[in-house]
Amino acid sequence: MGLVLVAMAAFKAAAHDFEQDGIFYKILTSDQVGVAANDSLGAELKGTYSGDLFIPATIVHDGVSYNVTAITEDAFFKCVDLRSVTIPATITELYWDGFAESGTRIIVPDLETWCGINFHVDYAYTLDEPRFVVWSHELETGCDMEDLVFPSTFTEVHNYCFYKTSTICSVEISDQVTRIGRGAFAGCVNLKSVKIGSHVTSIGTYAFDVTSNFWYWSEDWHNDSKNIIDEVTCEAVVPPVLDSQYCFSSGTYRHAVLYVPAESIEAYRADANWGRFDTIRPIPNATGDVNGDGTVSIADVTALIDLLLNGNAN
Repeated sequence: MGLVLVAMAAFKAAAHDFEQDGIFYKILTSDQVGVAANDSLGAELKGTYSGDLFIPATIVHDGVSYNVTAITEDAFFKCVDLRSVTIPATITELYWDGFAESGTRIIVPDLETWCGINFHVDYAYTLDEPRFVVWSHELETGCDMEDLVFPSTFTEVHNYCFYKTSTICSVEISDQVTRIGRGAFAGCVNLKSVKIGSHVTSIGTYAFDVTSNFWYWSEDWHNDSKNIIDEVTCEAVVPPVLDSQYCFSSGTYRHAVLYVPAESIEAYRADANWGRFDTIRPIPNATGDVNGDGTVSIADVTALIDLLLNGNAN
């Protein structure tokens, strides 16, 4: 019985239903298909695709029209000779090991398409290195994705959406976003500044743990001040629910400055997880408030001098 179940699981992960123009597909519903691996290659499934692959938004098979909506499990697993995959805006699901161990350049129409994809993973192995993701309109110059600003159309940042995107230095999440998913920016080792909009109500575990080995969370490992966020601004008056103490690394809790609405400082300090931040200050709302204490005073002159001479505003 055990062997039968293993065989069934392998078939489920690998099976495709038909091939068209060099792409294998699995039928998901009466009008949707997902890109799949070639299951005739055996258990390892490696090397199904190579070169530059362009996935269509729709296809017609046996007289039936389908929208291409998913990258199924293991679809591009170990496709080391696959240079790039251009995916359409119709893709909304990405399953386990979809691009793992491939190093493939993933080209999407825009940021909205990428952030609209649901990542079906418990850990982030669906993408080996999502820093290879680029937006098609920026192909001529490349996409370093240093300063990431979310459009007002977004309501959620999905799980592991920007996992290990090492080029990101700052993130500004719009007021329309209500949920930041598990591991959304985990392993983004160069992320230094985060601004969270006023309508965020919950943040997933590891969402902003920017250390390189975030899943081995420990006080000693994460107290390192090298891979930490310097500044976190949360504009929500009611502290968003942090799914666990591991939403940020302990190094960030200890070294970063958390800016919150002045009237909410005590609420953040009293929260079991937000209260882990050693330094919580009101969001600066006055021109000249260099040190971020909510007022303009001679202390700001001192802070400005320190900033100019030493690069330290504290």
